[in-house]
Amino acid sequence: MNPDLSDIADLTWAYRASRILQVACDLELFTHLSERSMTAGELAVASSAKPDLLEKVLIACAAMGLVFKSGDRYRNSPLAVTYLVKGHALYQGDIINHAASVWNFWNELPIAIRTAPPPKPADPHRNFILGMHNLTLTGRGKLFLSHIDLSGRKYLFDVGGGPGTYSILACRKYPDLRAVVFDLPETLAITREVLAREGMADRITVHEGSWETHDFGSGNDVVLMSNILHGPSSQTPMKLQKAFASLVAGGMLVVQEFLMNDDKTGPLLPALFNVMVGAFSQSELFDHIRSAGFVKAGMVASSEDLGSSWITAEKPR
Repeated sequence: MNPDLSDIADLTWAYRASRILQVACDLELFTHLSERSMTAGELAVASSAKPDLLEKVLIACAAMGLVFKSGDRYRNSPLAVTYLVKGHALYQGDIINHAASVWNFWNELPIAIRTAPPPKPADPHRNFILGMHNLTLTGRGKLFLSHIDLSGRKYLFDVGGGPGTYSILACRKYPDLRAVVFDLPETLAITREVLAREGMADRITVHEGSWETHDFGSGNDVVLMSNILHGPSSQTPMKLQKAFASLVAGGMLVVQEFLMNDDKTGPLLPALFNVMVGAFSQSELFDHIRSAGFVKAGMVASSEDLGSSWITAEKPR
């Protein structure tokens, strides 16, 4: 990964990690853990926190090296023991709480710095879709092309494909491949712009629909699902069943996701993503893929720097 890009990526994610530290200190999690190891449920009671969300915060704390996890119990790391337990000589919680108290200053800085009224806010959805295009072109796309072999494949169905960047990259590499990007109408308006700009509108079509109410067609020999299987609330079984039904025998499933390790102690980017949106562990997602009927499921590429893991599987012949 380009060192400069890695620096930018680190800075982009840093505020999320800072917020986890601030919230953990505010809840006095490390002080509660100073007497004994505790489960997330026990800590939720001790800190008057919601158990499900607290467990996600604890997973992020583990990925940050602030706590250790053994089974379902958490304990302080040496870093937390030294600096984050109330009453200890080198306690840093007060200054961390102070940093949290000035959060709004930094949040409002884009407005405060201007000498004129700010321009009309950018469309958050457009930022998100084009942001996926940014990320794909600066690392994730290379990981995809280097490790996913689509030789001999003819028709790729890109579920929730957003800007269509992976379809563009795949079709450029494989001249006989055609693709369709399946997404909501407001997203596909942006997709069409990207396809036209990239000169790929003749090889890649768009199909308006919702995975909740539409199927994924038929005759596909590749179904791509990039970052749409985000943990238990993402309707993963339904999406995978529709993908399976749409594929020809021997068709390939390609999945990119933020995936935590099976202990749920990291890596950091999936752990942080899990707090906001949700994320599976590797074994959880593999179980869902196999339950949908797929075989030969395997991890083919992973990058902690990018928060990207790639899985392929096959519909039985």
